[in-house]
Amino acid sequence: MNKQKIILPTIITLTAILIISAIFFSLKKENTNIIDLIRLTTQNTKLIDANTDHNQALDVAEYAVKSGISIPSILINFDTHSDTYVNYPVIKYGTAGVENWINEFLAKYPQVNELYWVMPDEEAKYIPLQIFFAEDNYDLIKIGTDLYGNSLKKDIKLYKFVFTPLTQKKYTQNFVINTNTGTLNEYVKGLEINKNIFPKDRPYKTIKVTTCTKNTLPDFKGKKVFLSIDADYISNSGFDTYEGFKIRKTPKGIEQGFTDIFKTIKEKNITPEILSMTLSPQYLPKEHHTQVEHIFEFIIHTSGKQDEIKTYKRQYDVPNRLIDIYDKFEELGLMK
Repeated sequence: MNKQKIILPTIITLTAILIISAIFFSLKKENTNIIDLIRLTTQNTKLIDANTDHNQALDVAEYAVKSGISIPSILINFDTHSDTYVNYPVIKYGTAGVENWINEFLAKYPQVNELYWVMPDEEAKYIPLQIFFAEDNYDLIKIGTDLYGNSLKKDIKLYKFVFTPLTQKKYTQNFVINTNTGTLNEYVKGLEINKNIFPKDRPYKTIKVTTCTKNTLPDFKGKKVFLSIDADYISNSGFDTYEGFKIRKTPKGIEQGFTDIFKTIKEKNITPEILSMTLSPQYLPKEHHTQVEHIFEFIIHTSGKQDEIKTYKRQYDVPNRLIDIYDKFEELGLMK
C-alpha cells in the first residue's frame, strides 16, 4: 500500500512534466523567443496566479496585500469584455461578479487611478461593435450597463470608431467612482446630468479609462502594473458578448495568441508587479480549456515562480442581482 501511495504521485508529477515539456517544445518550435519573453516579463513579478473565474483577480489582489505586495496604480486587462459596469452599485449588492469585478478593484484600492482595457483586434474591427461603441443611449447608462464606450459626450459621432478604429487610436474617458459602492460614471465637465450622478456628499475618486488594442496600448516604461489576462481575449465562445461576437482559434492560433500578448508586453515595456491569468470557462470554447490550462502551467513554470493561491472565496456567479436592471430595461421597452 505504501509503495502505491509513492508511485501514484510520482506518475502524476512525471505526467505533468511531460505535458509542460510538450508545450515547451511546441512553443519553442513556433517562436524561439517565447521562453525569453516570458522570463523577461515576469523577472520582477512578485505574484503570479492562474485562476478560473475573472472575479478571482480580486482574490489575487487580496492575497498580494496580505503578502506585503502593494497594488500598483495601473490595471491592464486583456479581455473581450470590459468587466466594468457603468452606474451600478456593485459593492452594495455584494461581492462583484465576473462581469463587474473591476468596479470593486477600482473602489477598494485608493491608489488605482488608471484602467486600460485591451480588446482583441477582431473585436475592434467588427463594424457592428464599432457602431455600438459610439452609442450614447442615456437610458442604458442611467440604469446600469457594462462599459462599452457609451459616452455621455455629445460630440461622439455614431461612426467615430468605424472611421478611426481602436486599432489605430486609443479611446480615453474620464470617470468618477463612488468608493463605497463601486458606482462608476463618466464625468463630462459642464454636463447638467452630472449634478444628479455625482452628489457632492459622496466619497469619490477619478479614474482614467482607456480602451485600446495591443497596437494602440501606450508605453509603460518605469511604471508598475497589475496585469490581467483573460483567455477569452484570444478565443471567445460568443457567450454574453454584443452581437454574439466570437473569435474561434485553432490550437496553433491559441499558442500564437499568447505569444503575441507577451510580445506586446515587451514592446510596451510592461513589467507587471502582479500577473493574474484567467481561464473563464463559460466564455472560452470548451475545446480550448485543457490547452489554455497547460499554457498557464507553462508560463508559471517558465517564470520560475509558484502558483501560490490554492483556494478562492469568489467564483463565477450568474448575475441574478442584475435582474432588477433587466426589469427596468423591459419597462423602458429596451428588451424588444
